[in-house]
Amino acid sequence: MNESTEKWLSVAKNVWTLSYQFGNFGMKISTRMTVIRLADGSLFAHSAVPLTAEQKSALDALGPLRFIVAPSAMHHMFVPHLAKLYPQAQLYGSAGALAKHPELPQMQLIPNDEDAPWAGQLQCLPVKGLSTLDETLWFHPHSGSLIVTDILQCWQGPLSLPVRMYLGLTGGHERLTVPRTVRLLVKDKAAVQSWARQIESLPVQRVILLHNSIIDVQPKQRLLEALSIWD
Repeated sequence: MNESTEKWLSVAKNVWTLSYQFGNFGMKISTRMTVIRLADGSLFAHSAVPLTAEQKSALDALGPLRFIVAPSAMHHMFVPHLAKLYPQAQLYGSAGALAKHPELPQMQLIPNDEDAPWAGQLQCLPVKGLSTLDETLWFHPHSGSLIVTDILQCWQGPLSLPVRMYLGLTGGHERLTVPRTVRLLVKDKAAVQSWARQIESLPVQRVILLHNSIIDVQPKQRLLEALSIWD
């Protein structure tokens, strides 16, 4: 596990993110945890990353961490680390994430919005027609933040050669897009189209991607362009 020197970044009122660099299949990539302060002052953590003592101290200063969510079967790896640091937190995950963590029997399936402890403050938007992806998007209406895992990507800045080669195959270099690898997984195009229209209707003010970028310049326009492949 790599030692991270990243600091918490405030991206909107009551919304913070923390990036974490790690290696995957020979590529140096980053992932991102997003933390949202709820109305009662407690914290909701989306897609766990490992924390240093300094990062944990900074997080604790924001409020008590009560909820940890693994949003997909691909973004779950560091949940055990965060759960160990915060044994009082409730754990939630997608069906695929739960299946990968039998050692965490306390992890629950992400509930319907109306039954969730964050009801009225966060919307969970499962990707339809792409069951293999097992991904949920999350929308925070108060800040207009849309949190995305893998279905949308945009890699910017200096990138290693392996990453640039990967993006040459999948797309997503300097442009918000649905990677080609994701498009190949579509099982029900009508369901994906219906889901895309739902996402397009949201009053998005920024797109928080787990890999590399946060889109806060023309976010709605760029989101519409990315999802237009399913028009």
